[in-house]
Amino acid sequence: MKSGKSWWMPVMLGVLLMAVLVGVAGARPNERAQAASGTRQLIIGAADFYPANNTYAFFNGGNFVTSLVNGSNTILVAPVQFPAPYWVTVEKVQLFAYDNNTTGRIMMWLERTKPSVGSKTQMAYIDTGYAFADSVNNPRTWTTTSISSSVVNPANGAYLDVVISDDSRLDLYGVRIFYHTGR
Repeated sequence: MKSGKSWWMPVMLGVLLMAVLVGVAGARPNERAQAASGTRQLIIGAADFYPANNTYAFFNGGNFVTSLVNGSNTILVAPVQFPAPYWVTVEKVQLFAYDNNTTGRIMMWLERTKPSVGSKTQMAYIDTGYAFADSVNNPRTWTTTSISSSVVNPANGAYLDVVISDDSRLDLYGVRIFYHTGR
């Protein structure tokens, strides 16, 4: 027969295990982490864009997307996924593109949707314009801080709408959105 000294070890192990499980089950996550304050960045890369209609008149190599139709518009969209369940306020938007074409341009809209009523609101707009040929400063960055209706709540969706108006020497690399959590 075993000595009476070791019977308490399995009991103590069981009590310790129960305390840990009850502690984990009763824990409440911190809804606002310390790192959540301050400006954050969200990158939407070229690989995230897809055609807005049933067209194959574009090329998406993953690192850039470009139109394959000369003198016509290619319309692309990409979802914007802000961290849920936070409200976010957009501060600035940047477009990264290669635009070495004086006859075409890239136009980008950041739009917020309200699925409950089927509406959308334009938040930001960037237009590369008919940029001059500049092989030294390409790819280039276009920036806007003119943000209207800058708050996105968890009930809203957001997406990027991009129009590439020509196929020669216009490449979209991506978009960066600067935001902070809260209103």
